[in-house]
Amino acid sequence: MSGRLYKPQDYPLPYVVSDIKQWPIYRLTHDREAFLADVKAIVLQRVKAKFPSSRALHEELARVLYQERIRLTEKPWKADPPDERMFWNSIKSKLVRLDQLNSESIITEETILNEIIDRYLNEIVGNFDSRAFGFARVFLPQFWGRIFSAAPGPWLKAFSRNAKTIHEKIPITGDVEKIRHLATKGTLVVVPTHFSNMDSIMVGWILSELGLPAFTYGAGLNLFSIGLLSFFMNRLGAYKLDRRKKNSVYLETLKNYSSVAIRRGAHSIFFPGGTRSRSGSLEKKLKLGLLGTAVEAQKNHYRDFPDETAPKIFVVPVIINYHFVLEAQALISDYLKETGKERFYRENDEYSTSFKLIRFIFKFLNASSSLSVSFGEVMDVVGNKVDDEGNSYNHLGNKINVRNYFMTNGEMKDDQQREEEYTKILGERIVDNYYRYNVVLTSHLVCFATFELLKKQFKDADLFSLLRTPEEDISLPYEQLANCINQLKDRLKEMYDRGKILISPELRWNVDKIIEHGMKNINLYHAVSPITKRTDGNISSEDLKLLYYYHNRLDGYGLEKFV
Repeated sequence: MSGRLYKPQDYPLPYVVSDIKQWPIYRLTHDREAFLADVKAIVLQRVKAKFPSSRALHEELARVLYQERIRLTEKPWKADPPDERMFWNSIKSKLVRLDQLNSESIITEETILNEIIDRYLNEIVGNFDSRAFGFARVFLPQFWGRIFSAAPGPWLKAFSRNAKTIHEKIPITGDVEKIRHLATKGTLVVVPTHFSNMDSIMVGWILSELGLPAFTYGAGLNLFSIGLLSFFMNRLGAYKLDRRKKNSVYLETLKNYSSVAIRRGAHSIFFPGGTRSRSGSLEKKLKLGLLGTAVEAQKNHYRDFPDETAPKIFVVPVIINYHFVLEAQALISDYLKETGKERFYRENDEYSTSFKLIRFIFKFLNASSSLSVSFGEVMDVVGNKVDDEGNSYNHLGNKINVRNYFMTNGEMKDDQQREEEYTKILGERIVDNYYRYNVVLTSHLVCFATFELLKKQFKDADLFSLLRTPEEDISLPYEQLANCINQLKDRLKEMYDRGKILISPELRWNVDKIIEHGMKNINLYHAVSPITKRTDGNISSEDLKLLYYYHNRLDGYGLEKFV
């Protein structure tokens, strides 16, 4: 089963579960009230356990109120419900009255807590509409193929002669058959890299093309103010995340929403980097909050089911490789300002209306020559490898029972510190997969070599001084770049043979063709070129910050030692 290769014309693959009413996300939506009741009961229990006395809970609710009023004053969003101020004013009045009422009053700290949890749950909850899903699955390939200058599908390719299909332009690598099979044996938690606002659309579409049931995923609340995006996200399983809300009740509600959804079998997508990579490098440190909900859900499966029937949760890393990122200029500026401590980055909103969104997608796909999507190794929630049947194996290759990870002296025990350590290990294994299954594109290699050579040329300059170097002072002999790329190619080939990285087919070309292909792709969109060839034949750059951003995609491999 494992290792089967699908050809571009094989996609979309047939659904692994043909009856859409049997999909976990469909059942979750149609059992919505019971699902939300489960989440609420757990959140109530946990908040009350943290703040066991009325006084402690009262003080915590006052903190929640204070933070929410600050949010509404300093960071209001168009997507905020219109009655937000009214609701929190009501909570304030109740807290004030609570101090004045006797013990027989119907208003208590717990009734106020109930009200706040209900509010958060009704905001977060997602929905799934099978008709909207069916429409998107038919419409997206046609729409993307059309503006991607690709043939709409294999059945029309004969009329478009040399045009590539959308799947020839977006190759998918990894053990697809294993992932499809495991989707029928347990719950998938897909954890992609995050570089562009295009990622969630791209990953959702790719998973659908693999024939997997629809996934639930978190999307920023601000995106729901965009009409077109909101229409689809509200019907395709997205639940809402509000990164402004940091209070304990909201975070507990969000975490348990995710955990209970996974326990109910809903396949999920997390972006464990939390936000788009500002530097352009692969994520090295992950946000472990939502990732930990997968660990918790697995533990509860072992508690709720006998050993042989306990559902298993499988973690699937995904690495998306773009030649260029539309938001690169804004992202690297944010990163440098943060690194330089001039100010912290703000969340750039490249599209705030449906029109801007469509224009954004059009620019991206119309300019792109190709990209790639690679799947890493499927793991259990502790980061162990699993076989085609979902059995776990430790680093020595021995078959193991994951249930034992949650046992203490033969009994299933809660241990938050232990589970946090498992989540940390899982995060490290995901990062390891990001690096090993990263596909080196020609644009990555050319930018990396050029920037490293400039660092050597201006060896006395720190990063910020180097980035301010005038364009007229930037000049690298072409032969120097070619020699450097040849050396890096040899090193990358060795790493590929040892399973440390993946390389695109184009990296097997001769060096002149690699440089030409890399420069062509990296310069397709940006108004200023990260890398150019001067009239004297030497290499230069019109924007060193962009060159640095794309160079960073190969940061962390130790390749600079070979320049």
